[in-house]
Amino acid sequence: MFRSVCPTCREPSRFDDTREGREVECPRCRTPFVAEPERGRSEPDDLRDRPARKDGSGYATLSVVLGLIAMPSAFCCVGAIFGAGGLLCGYAGLQSKLRTVSIFGMILNTAAIAFSIGMIVFYLVTQSAIDREVPPAPDGTQAPFVNNAKK
Repeated sequence: MFRSVCPTCREPSRFDDTREGREVECPRCRTPFVAEPERGRSEPDDLRDRPARKDGSGYATLSVVLGLIAMPSAFCCVGAIFGAGGLLCGYAGLQSKLRTVSIFGMILNTAAIAFSIGMIVFYLVTQSAIDREVPPAPDGTQAPFVNNAKK
């Protein structure tokens, strides 16, 4: 696609590359003219004509999104799963234009993984403490709130 301006009404129009150098009709005034690409002006990007970015900036953004999901998920001990995916996406986005966003996402995901591992350790330690029998006090008595029901 290229942009060409009608010499009569000065209306800019877009034409397919196959029509370059050929006679076309202005969509506004219907005057025929030879379609030549406009030189010297930068044209604004049209969303339909813009190719997809292949520089990895989508991975950088996804890394931050996964980090934001991983942080509250760490309380349920699944934050490490989202964090691992976010770390991989952050690594893939390091070569993009959004390098700082990618680095922020990697830091966020690393913190989520560490917090998730800490929560898993906390749950394991707490569970093992609950299952353990409480030894009697030095005078041989039990605390009134402790139930030594395991027999």
